[in-house]
Amino acid sequence: MRRLLILLLCISPLTLAKKPTPTPLPATLTSNLFSHQQALIIKESAPFYRLDLPISVYQFTQDANLGDLRVFNAAGEVVPYAFITPTTTTQSTQTALRFFPYATAEHERQISLHIHSDGQLSAQSSSTSSSQNSYIVDASQIQGRFETLALNWQESNYQSQLKLAASDDLKSWQALGNTALVQLDYQGQTLKQAKIDLAGVKAKYLRLSPETPLTLTQALLQSSTQDTPITNRIWLTPVVATHPQQGEYLFDLGLHAPIDRLQLALPQLNTVAEVSLASRASPQDSWQNIQNMIVYRLASSESPSIETRPNNHRYWRLEVKQNGGGLGQGMPKLTAGWLPQQIAFAARGEAPFTLAFGNIQIQNAAMQATDLIIGKQIASATAGALLNKTAAIRPIASVPSAAKTYALWAALVLAVTVLGTMAWKLLRQTQKL
Repeated sequence: MRRLLILLLCISPLTLAKKPTPTPLPATLTSNLFSHQQALIIKESAPFYRLDLPISVYQFTQDANLGDLRVFNAAGEVVPYAFITPTTTTQSTQTALRFFPYATAEHERQISLHIHSDGQLSAQSSSTSSSQNSYIVDASQIQGRFETLALNWQESNYQSQLKLAASDDLKSWQALGNTALVQLDYQGQTLKQAKIDLAGVKAKYLRLSPETPLTLTQALLQSSTQDTPITNRIWLTPVVATHPQQGEYLFDLGLHAPIDRLQLALPQLNTVAEVSLASRASPQDSWQNIQNMIVYRLASSESPSIETRPNNHRYWRLEVKQNGGGLGQGMPKLTAGWLPQQIAFAARGEAPFTLAFGNIQIQNAAMQATDLIIGKQIASATAGALLNKTAAIRPIASVPSAAKTYALWAALVLAVTVLGTMAWKLLRQTQKL
């Protein structure tokens, strides 16, 4: 009995705190060391390939900085790769465009537009009797792609849906979808949504068709010229908030991606609220304020997407001021979007090539793009199917904070102290017997 008690007293915190040693990595990496692999599809022969990283990488990587990536060839060999930033020479320009009222019904037209040899429009008559006018915006002299169109109008407290279309000849029109125009007074502030996202459209003429009559006074086009194609934005499935306390809503995106656009869907119609948005990479980090704004959901319109500087934070918080009644019943939803990062890899060995990711023990081995890519022969690769699928998103490993480490040690020391006290009392009782 005494020997057992002495053995308990000799147990040290270091013995109790000993962690299992992770399995060492082999000298040569293989694709089966990663939780996920994804086929890469190439359609032409080139020494180097460029790849937009698919959403699966952001879901299943174990390193928020994407250090646990590798590219393998058909022989299972690792090939060199590098993260790349598209080299663009972008020039952005804002231009005030000419516009003309244009009745939508044929029998209502009292204005005739003429296209000159250089593409510019002129109107033979400026009168119209229609109360449901469209506007033709002359963008024939713009060389670049269209980013946004900002409008100004005379009406106050205005809201309406706007149909947008594009054409090169005023005969064939391509529908570009609907957007909302809003200008409201709210608690001494003017709430205005007058900017239309054109997402890189190129056309000579734009047609604006509001559901509610509008007296347009200005149309400012933001355009840009660049030497690389526009990358398609990735949008995550909407995430429903949790509601730990009044006025606070939390969102877990389940991944670390370079988020630069957010769409907030409010639960109830006719809601206007003052909110602040914050984010953090892990539950141990402090919240970082992103933006303060007014959000709304009305019968014919809702808040535009929120533009932010890219960050890879997984956790987001929406705080709502309660002076206007908050958001009411129901939970808001948050949709996150980002432009995918790119990697380039050398086509060494035979295809098919495979992208592997998902192992916290793997260290970043990416080269500098300037060291990897020699010359300008680089083709595009696309991500194919996942070669192995996981039903649930694997959590991204994180290093415990110092505070958490100290707390664990304190709990361990306390447990050993209690154990020692119990053993000492038991030893004294044994000696009395």
